[in-house]
Amino acid sequence: MTLRKKIDAIDEKLVLLLKDRMYLCKCIGAIKGKNGLAVKDHHREDEVYLHAMAKALESGLDPQKVEAIFKDIIALGVFVQGAE
Repeated sequence: MTLRKKIDAIDEKLVLLLKDRMYLCKCIGAIKGKNGLAVKDHHREDEVYLHAMAKALESGLDPQKVEAIFKDIIALGVFVQGAE
């Protein structure tokens, strides 16, 4: 398998993982709605960013770049939950 084919395979896995994450976000959004809770949870978002940045650092990746990616992922999750 060529390097580009390997990257394509990883990209496909990333998309499927995002699909799974968005399904869970939808479920969480439904629970929040039933319980009258706000969709946005800044404390939880901060936890996710800090965890992702720590993992990035452990993995030799730029924590700020990984945080930027996770900001987009969180924004998509918030959208799926119906806040925007």
